Amino acid sequence: MSNSSIQVLALQPPDTPYSIRPVDIQDLHTLHLNFWQERTIDQCRTYLKRVLNASQKERGLGIVVLDGETIVAYGQVLSLTRCMEISDLFVQPSHRSQGIGTAMIQYLCTSMLKLSALPIQIGVALSNPRALALYKHLGFTHKNYLELNLGDGIETVQYLEIIPDQQ
Repeated sequence: MSNSSIQVLALQPPDTPYSIRPVDIQDLHTLHLNFWQERTIDQCRTYLKRVLNASQKERGLGIVVLDGETIVAYGQVLSLTRCMEISDLFVQPSHRSQGIGTAMIQYLCTSMLKLSALPIQIGVALSNPRALALYKHLGFTHKNYLELNLGDGIETVQYLEIIPDQQ
């Protein structure tokens, strides 16, 4: 079934009480503390600058989700040669199951679709069935499997995609 025959939730604007904004270098220390503790601060700075440089070239976008003034989630999308890939979605445990993951994916998808009609892909370890169920609910469909080391050894990662309608 093509995306044109069904409403793809991932391509709808987010409806959330939380604020979503592009990530900024000023967010570095909070992101390191909340999401990237396994990395050094210099590794985090390099990683964040990569996303910010991509954003400046309209080849990507990193975002944070705020509950008031507090960053509670992070996500990004980068434009690759043949697709846009959503990755590195993190939501604070205290804020999970509140629609933040859905809102982040919708924000990233709708923002990038203004720039390109490339397929949008997202990968998920099969050991994370909640995320896999969310991505399928949002309209992503199976693309392929890869065996990847996600930090704790080799895992099977399923890649899913949405192919935006060609206008």
